[in-house]
Amino acid sequence: MLAVIWFDATRYLIPNWLVGSLLIIYPLAVYDMGHGAVDWKMALVGMAVVFAVGYFVFAMKWMGGGDIKLLAVCALWVGWRNLPEFMAYVTLLGGALSIVVLVLRKALPYVPWIAGQTLPRILRDHEPVPYGLAIAAGFLLMAAGGKIPAMP
Repeated sequence: MLAVIWFDATRYLIPNWLVGSLLIIYPLAVYDMGHGAVDWKMALVGMAVVFAVGYFVFAMKWMGGGDIKLLAVCALWVGWRNLPEFMAYVTLLGGALSIVVLVLRKALPYVPWIAGQTLPRILRDHEPVPYGLAIAAGFLLMAAGGKIPAMP
């Protein structure tokens, strides 16, 4: 998730190999947890629901494709039971991130030692907010709270 944060904040890109790696590692983690420890079937349902809703969100151009893929794979990891909590974290963190980024974008041009300098993309006006940061942070909060069933 730290790599996701780095790539999305600096390049506005969530590499497919990162999301793919999370997807490939999941069955191994479930197998490692032992028979019946993880409700992987309902986790797949959660992932499918998130992806279906995400497809609509992507089609409306409200979020990028990388964000949707990451959100769906993270939904798989958190599982059906923890999905509402995870989505609440992502929503709250995404809202806070958006407010902070938008305030910084408006305020930084008035800071004397920054005015006139080229700012990183995340701090430039009229750029999207890299929502992958909120998704990754929400996932890390779930992991820190022991709420990811496939993680020992």
